Formats: sequence, C-alpha cells, structure tokens
Amino acid sequence: MTTTLRRGVDPTSTESVRLTVPAASAAVRIARAGAAGLATRAGFTYHEVEQLRLAVGEAAALLAPEPDGQGTLELLFLLDGDGLSVDLHLADVGTDDPARRRVPWPLPSVAGAVLDAATDTWQIDDEGRRIVLRKRRSDDDDVDDD
Repeated sequence: MTTTLRRGVDPTSTESVRLTVPAASAAVRIARAGAAGLATRAGFTYHEVEQLRLAVGEAAALLAPEPDGQGTLELLFLLDGDGLSVDLHLADVGTDDPARRRVPWPLPSVAGAVLDAATDTWQIDDEGRRIVLRKRRSDDDDVDDD
C-alpha cells in the first residue's frame, strides 16, 4: 500500500521558491529538506519525495563538496502543473581556483546513476556551475515505482 501526501494542490498554479545557502557541504542538508518540504506540499507521493530529496542532495553535494566552501549555492524551486524543477547554481565562488568550483567531469558514475534513477531529467550547465533537475508527479495517487 502506498501512502500519498497530496493536499489540495492546484495543478494549474505555478509558484517558485528561492533558497540561498553557503556553498559548504553542511548546507546540503538544508537543500534536501527544502526539496522534500516543497515536494510534499506539491502532492508528490512519499517515494517521489524521497527520490527528489536524494537527487537534490546529490546535486548540491556535487556543487558544494567542501566543508568550508566559498560562495553561495542558490536553489530555485519551480512548481508547476505536473511537477517540480530545481535549478541549483553555484554563485560568488571567488577566484582562488575556478577549476575546483565546478562539477567534476566526467561525472562520478554513482552521482550520475543517482540522478538518472531519481529524476525524470537533469542537466549540467554554466560550465559545471549549474545543475537543473526535473521531477514529474505521478498521475495516479497509488503509483509507486518500487
């Protein structure tokens, strides 16, 4: 049996939430919590919420892997009629070593596998300083991909 968290979501509305945190590994928890909270509010199933939380955590950790990282990690959550897009962007990174302040390429295989399994689409932009994730809500309240 699947438990859904749908709560009167208007499928025709579009809203956005911006979250800015330090670009440090400790702030990844905040990004995950924000994603999970918004996905719950938007009517995603429990399984979809967990997938999104995992994907946002992985993307944030790729952009902000260091405990004392420089700059900020900006997240823009866009809720629309059928899902949630999350745009994670590394900003104000400073000039100490620009090559270190981007997603490693090629992407670590585990990170790619997590993003592939947990989202519908994802991409890396802005020379490795931006990751955009997309997760659609299931059409059926009782669907769970396990």
